[in-house]
Amino acid sequence: MYRLGVLLLLLTVVPQPACIWKLWSKPKNPQERVYDLYGSVQSINLERLVIDARQGGTRTFYFTDASTKGGDFGPGAFVHVYFKKRGERDEITLVVEKIK
Repeated sequence: MYRLGVLLLLLTVVPQPACIWKLWSKPKNPQERVYDLYGSVQSINLERLVIDARQGGTRTFYFTDASTKGGDFGPGAFVHVYFKKRGERDEITLVVEKIK
């Protein structure tokens, strides 16, 4: 019974291993981190993609040589955009049409 009490105490008081790992891990550089966002395509061309974000507001993303466009979609399509921040620009890593 004593061991059960100690075990329960340890499980409630000691942080979980994943939490401890976060204390020692370094946060990613904002330029290395990949962000994602959903929205409706307002306009798209070879250089940039403009969407009405689901979270509100209009966002502009830029295509690079490393960008991947998954499909042939145009204005009005609901898309999922993965991007990286490069200074003042948001550069697309992958954009795909979200199927509802």
